[in-house]
Amino acid sequence: MTNLTTLLGTLLLAGHAGAQMQHFPDIKWKERDTDHLMLRTNDTGTDPAKKNGEDVWEESQEILTGLEEDFTKNKFRTPSGAKGSDTEPFRFTIYLVGTGHDYDQLLEVDQKRYGWSDTTLRSCRITRNYSDPLNRYIVLCKADPENTGGGGETDMTSVFIHSAASSLLQGRGRSSTLPFWMTAGFGYYIEHRVTRHCRVCYIDFQEYYKNADQAEIIKGGVLGPEDPWPNPVQKMCKKDDRASLETVCNAEIITLSPKTSGYIFALTYFLVSTDERQANYRKLVGAARDGKEITKELLLITYGYEDDEGFEKDWYDFVESSKFK
Repeated sequence: MTNLTTLLGTLLLAGHAGAQMQHFPDIKWKERDTDHLMLRTNDTGTDPAKKNGEDVWEESQEILTGLEEDFTKNKFRTPSGAKGSDTEPFRFTIYLVGTGHDYDQLLEVDQKRYGWSDTTLRSCRITRNYSDPLNRYIVLCKADPENTGGGGETDMTSVFIHSAASSLLQGRGRSSTLPFWMTAGFGYYIEHRVTRHCRVCYIDFQEYYKNADQAEIIKGGVLGPEDPWPNPVQKMCKKDDRASLETVCNAEIITLSPKTSGYIFALTYFLVSTDERQANYRKLVGAARDGKEITKELLLITYGYEDDEGFEKDWYDFVESSKFK
């Protein structure tokens, strides 16, 4: 009886895991699922996905309440309308690899699949992670991609949290074209909720700080990788060292500065700071789901503002308040 029970359990587990689509079938993966995630690993362990994955999902679901139905009832759809899983439930997949060789294999598959340029490929190698444009999975390389062997793993916790949260947002919006301020802002916000700091993009900020003239921009405090961001952003805001809504909505990763990044974080924090604002945020995501472009004008209309000035007053007041912490 014990052997039969064990066999049945094994078969059920195998069938359950198999319902999640195999995006890279030529690589042998170890699989482990959580309530909402499928973890697939090769030459490495399941963390940080096992340790932080459900926290990311729960924090995201607090705002994107429709995620529950997308996952448990397999209502998830890609931007083209395809399913993400053969049977319910849908589980977002996290691919974790421990060698540069395996990471290169995955990049090669997705470069052919999506027609990525060499520039995109180089960017993925530098950042050691990327998201599926169809919002079904993310890939993380825990070792230096130049290292074809194992070992030398680094902490990818913040990268995982940020990337997974941004992908969950886009998945709920059934979009691959949400504006940078929205995807980065949601990633920063969930990073802050789970870890109390925001590390993503800080590697670029280190170079930024080497320029003393630019560093003068952020006189109220430095946006560091180990510290919470509300305090330095709040100090900037109180000293009228502010980023406008226009600047934030037009931000791009190639021109990102610590100041703009901090205000992208502050914008999302403001947009989800009350039940009413969270409901409006869900309307924005719903608009994307309906195929609408998320513009600054749509943001203002959704939140009931006639112009930037009125929005910025309430936004800056919030940033300077004790609620922004």
